[in-house]
This record gives sequence, C-alpha cells and structure tokens, in this order.
Amino acid sequence: MSRLGVLAVAFLVTFATIAGGAAIAGYATADSAAPAPEIENEHYQSADAIEDDDPGEANVTMESDAESQTIVIDPGIEAAGGSVAASPLALIGFGGPEVTDRDVRPLANALIENGHDVRIYTPDPSSQQHLTRPGETGPTPLGEDLAEADAFVTFRTDYDEDQLSEIETFVEEDGRVLLATEPDTAFDEPGAASLDATLGTTTEPGYVYNMNENDLNYQRVYAEPTGDSALTEGVDRAMFSTATPVGTVADGGDEFRPIDGSELSTTRAATDAPLLVRDGGVVAVGDGDFLSPENAQRADNDVLIGNLADFLVENDRDPETQPPETQPEEPTGPTGPTQPPTQPTQPSEPTNETA
Repeated sequence: MSRLGVLAVAFLVTFATIAGGAAIAGYATADSAAPAPEIENEHYQSADAIEDDDPGEANVTMESDAESQTIVIDPGIEAAGGSVAASPLALIGFGGPEVTDRDVRPLANALIENGHDVRIYTPDPSSQQHLTRPGETGPTPLGEDLAEADAFVTFRTDYDEDQLSEIETFVEEDGRVLLATEPDTAFDEPGAASLDATLGTTTEPGYVYNMNENDLNYQRVYAEPTGDSALTEGVDRAMFSTATPVGTVADGGDEFRPIDGSELSTTRAATDAPLLVRDGGVVAVGDGDFLSPENAQRADNDVLIGNLADFLVENDRDPETQPPETQPEEPTGPTGPTQPPTQPTQPSEPTNETA
C-alpha cells in the first residue's frame, strides 16, 4: 500500500473514533435520551413542600393606639469578645454589615413606627451588683432596664438568680413578656428550667417536623390557631422555621398547634403539642427565627408579628410607680450583738476604818 493510502486509512479510523465518541456524548447529555435518576428522599418530592416558593411581601401593622411604651429586647447574644457592642441596635439587624445572629427588625420597626421606645439589652460580663448603702444591694443592670420598661422580649435563658427574681417581679407588676426559645435551649439546664419556672411555662426537648406538608423543608412547619384571640386574629396559618413544643400551666393557654402530619424528633411520633402559648402577660413561642425579615414574609407571620406587637404594648404597668427595689444583703457570717456586753462593776476594796 502506498504512503497515500496509509494516511487515508488512518484518517478514516481517527474520524470514526471522534464521531462515535461525540454520538455517545450526545446521547448521554440529551434531555430525552438520558433522564436523571429519581430522588429517593421523600421530603424533597412532596408537591406541598415546594408549591409556595414565592415568599410574598411582609406587611407588619399594629392595631393598638396605646401611648408610647418602652420595650426592652434581650437578643440573647453578645458582641465580639463578650463586650457590649458600640451600637446595640446592630445586634438586631440595624446598622450595616456588622449585624449578627438575631434580626427582629419586623417587630422592632413596627413598634418604633407606632411611637414606642425600643431598647436593646446586652449583658456586660464585667458588671456586678453594686452596693447602694450598707447592708443592701441594688438591682442588676437588667433589673434597672426592666424598672423603666413596660414589656420585655427575650431570646435568652441563662439568667442568674437575681435576674430571675427581677423578671418575676416585672411580671407580677403587669409587665408583658415574650419568650422566644429554641429546641436546643431545653437542654441548657438549669437556665431554661429556671426561667420556665419563673414564667410558668414549659419547654419540651426536640423539634417538630413535617414530611408531608411544609414550607421549603421539613423543619419549617406550619401551625394553625386553636381558637379566636387577640394573638390569632387574622392568622390562618403561621410558619415556624425550627420549633420546639412549649406549654403553660394555665388551662387553655395554647394559641397555635402544628398541622396534621407533624412529628416530634425525639419520639418520631405524631404531635400536636402547642408551639405558641399565652398565660396572662406572658407569651412563649418555640421558635426564635420566625421574627426575622425573611420569615416574616412566609404564611401569615407578618400578621402574627403585628399581633404580638399589640400584645406587648397593651398593659397596665406604670414603671414610674414601680421603681427597682433594693434587696437586703445576705449575711456573710455569724451575727450577734453589735455592742459589747456591759461589764459588771467591780466592788471596791474594803477599807479599815476606826470608829
């Protein structure tokens, strides 16, 4: 075979190899020729889980016409290094790129726009109780803030004994409290248990999930009102992103329960345990993230947030008549009389006298 024939054969073999490979690649990538394997995870297959992928718009409004109230918010976080942030509002999403974990702008904005004073409490690790006068201790920094407040919103559970006492006094004096907890705080003993005991609430370990109907993923569960109240008005369905069951010692205190098909992570059993409860001036909710801007757009969360804002400012508390009280300082040692006992008078020496 001539050199020209050899080159021709080599060309044809090379062309056939390239063309065959291209045909195979085309078969593998064609939409109708090689379908992707079906996903086996059932919580990604449900049509109910993805039908509402449009978050909509949040419209948080208040109905209350109460005069200006002071609301203290404890976001449950500290600034970097454990010190108070230069701008505490940054801790709840205001102020630029330094914002951190807690963002409750929908609630805070609604309160501010309606003329109320929102204050952010951030614990200072270096602060200690101070003496007001010998034998008495003054309030903690939290107690000082609560003494001037009408309502208290907290995401924290690790309060010390003095702070728990101040929170209890605040509730007894008609202050309103909104406690937003998380599934993992149920294990933060004794903090969570102590705060629950103070407020008359309960928290159950584990989180609620729903594989059949949910908001984008199985942990973002829907909850429906259990009846008609100021908190449920206008809310057909609320969404909690990671919720733990909560309760109260009051009869009929539950306001929202998860929808059918919901289960509890610790038991894998069906649950309808409440996710939001109220006992008088205390509301407990088993989710700390439903107040965030992105979650305020889901379901009727914006209406619920507005109802909670109304709840916080509708109270009978008058801080000016209820200043912080000083507490007697606990004795540190044995007590006894402050004055030395009177010494008996010694008789005088007898003298010899002559009659």
